[in-house]
Amino acid sequence: MARKSLLGIVFSVLLMLLLVVGCSNETGVDEGGKPSEGTKENQPTDEKNVEESLEPMTTDEITLTYASWSNPVLNQFLAEKFMDKYPNIKVEIVNLEFDGWNDHLTNLASTGDLPDVYWYLGNVDVPIRNGWLGDMTEYFNNDPESDNVLSTMKGMGYFDGERKLAAPAQYLPFTIYLDENLFDKLNVPMPSPDWTYSEMIDLMQEMTVPEQGIFGYNSFTQLLTMAPIVNQDAFGEFGWDGEKYDLTKDWADAMTQHAQFVRSGVHAPFFDTDEAEAAFGDRLLWAASTGRIAMQLDAWWTMGLFSQPEFVDKGIKWVPYVVPRGDNASALHKPAFTDFAAMSSATKHPREAYELMKFFGWGKEGWLAKLEAFETLKHDDGSLVFTFPDGGLPLIDDAEIWNGLKKLLPQTEYVSNFLERAKEPIPLGGASQPGFQTFLDEVYFGGEYGDVQAAIIDGSVNAHDISQNLTEMINKYREEAMEELFW
Repeated sequence: MARKSLLGIVFSVLLMLLLVVGCSNETGVDEGGKPSEGTKENQPTDEKNVEESLEPMTTDEITLTYASWSNPVLNQFLAEKFMDKYPNIKVEIVNLEFDGWNDHLTNLASTGDLPDVYWYLGNVDVPIRNGWLGDMTEYFNNDPESDNVLSTMKGMGYFDGERKLAAPAQYLPFTIYLDENLFDKLNVPMPSPDWTYSEMIDLMQEMTVPEQGIFGYNSFTQLLTMAPIVNQDAFGEFGWDGEKYDLTKDWADAMTQHAQFVRSGVHAPFFDTDEAEAAFGDRLLWAASTGRIAMQLDAWWTMGLFSQPEFVDKGIKWVPYVVPRGDNASALHKPAFTDFAAMSSATKHPREAYELMKFFGWGKEGWLAKLEAFETLKHDDGSLVFTFPDGGLPLIDDAEIWNGLKKLLPQTEYVSNFLERAKEPIPLGGASQPGFQTFLDEVYFGGEYGDVQAAIIDGSVNAHDISQNLTEMINKYREEAMEELFW
């Protein structure tokens, strides 16, 4: 299968988002997004507890609107389940094209039709500046179910440190796929599920065999994103620690390492290049489908694709590993694609909109409904709608939900090991950190160095030489964005 056709499958659910953000100690998370000493242990919650902690839901007949780029069949199923629970509430799914998503939201907002609950894409400055984000602080802080949200996710959405204006809605971890058959062929033992970052780097080199045309790794996700998070126990890209960024060490080291691997042939040739054509005989063939790549740095959603005949029939056996732990790390922080949801600041029913957002996102009842959909929904011909669970991993630390999802996934030790080590996700990018996307656009990919990553790979720029300047610039962009948006 050509890479372009594969991209059509893989990137239909592409979610380029987000970073961790600070919040107050009232939520059990300090202003750096780190769980505080006052964080409550996860405890079972029930509907009675929620009703006693939050104001009652309305009994009036109302309509709520919801928009996300999640699977439309799943969205409709969840809407029906929510309406079964609350017969007085009608839920209407607003279907928008993914391309130009924020433009569609802008158009709806201009006519007073912004959905009651919606996902926003990319630059969080846009919904903040336009006043789209409704304040859910009181609901989230007083909801017993919030105690069960994954510890690294609890603090996200507190953009000004006090008010919770958004919440994670979907979480898909970075995933390192290893071709077990290729490891067997080269008689190299598979690494421990508790492997470290330096072990991964060493394996990339060991698994590179030029005389057999075998490459150590291919990348969609990047070492430069992983390294600061796992090695610094960071709470976001570029070494974000909850107060500031630091690109001077792990980012610079990882970027330099990646550039060296690209130039030396440890990394596979890039798609649609003369080098790819020379190596694979087809410049448009995705390297991960050649059977000559030891590791594919990718994302959780690709696991369903890797189970297809395109790979299996070639004798490729991709198995999932979590991003390795930092060599001296004290946490299991892992980079993750995370989608954020918000309730409209103009909603007439904020209490009910919050409940809808939770049901579609992190709530246990909603997750039970998702598991039911994955297991039971069928097409007219009797085939399952979902051959692979299409909703990422749970956002709550609840054994029933995690075990329920595990049963629907391949029953292998690799999957079990992965799930056990994937409960400290760290989001990426501009959807949760003011000023971040503007920095990327104006400095990182379009400033004095041009495309920073490309310049370092081709050797025209040294990562360590520019890392201090980039650090100063990204912290400046954040400070200016915070001043503009919140003060």
